[in-house]
Parts: sequence; C-alpha cells; structure tokens
Amino acid sequence: MRRRDYWLYSLPVLLVSLPVFLYATPEATAANPLLDILSLVILGFVFWASLALNVKRLHDRNKSGWWVIVTFLPVIGPVFVIVELGILDGTKGTNQFGPDPKGRGTTPPSQDQGNDKDSITIDI
Repeated sequence: MRRRDYWLYSLPVLLVSLPVFLYATPEATAANPLLDILSLVILGFVFWASLALNVKRLHDRNKSGWWVIVTFLPVIGPVFVIVELGILDGTKGTNQFGPDPKGRGTTPPSQDQGNDKDSITIDI
C-alpha cells in the first residue's frame, strides 16, 4: 500500500472514530445501552481497519505484519506510525510480500510484445 493510499484510507477511519471517543462516555452509554453497543461495533470496525491498513503498509516497507504490535506501545507507537508508515517510502521493486505498488524496479514491456504474428489467441 502506497503512502498516499495509506493516508487516504486512514484519515476517514480516524474521522469515524473521533466522535465515538468524544461522545461515547461512560455516563452517556449508561443512559443509553444502544449507544454502548453501537460504539463497540464502530470501535471494532476501526480497530480491524487500522490493523489491516498498518499491516498492508508494513508489507510495502518489507516488514512483517507482526511489527504492528509496535503501534500499540505508548509514545513509541504513534511516532512509529507517523514515521515508518506515513512518511518513509516503500521498498523499491519487488519484495517478499509482492510487487512495488508504484511499479518501480520492473522492466517495461517491450515494444513488439503482443505483436507476434505467428500465434493466435481465441477467446470463447
């Protein structure tokens, strides 16, 4: 996952979670149990989405998904997310998790590719 895509997906997830953190206080949820259930569902989605986004970005940086554990550490976690996942560029070329999403490090297709007159393809 490219940095641009990481931020474009992470910011909406953050915007969804902020109202839940601000308004789903213990006093408010005690008065309305439905709000408590709804906030748990939203926070569950936010947790899952953030975990998936972070692992995809770690894979672009050629790091194992287990590095996501660092994101849960106080003080170090947010700094790690901002620097490692949000600022640093991904691995150039193919790494152990797949090709470079920017297409760097691959050879461009040759000009005569697909113009082979000795072969024919029939789609049924």
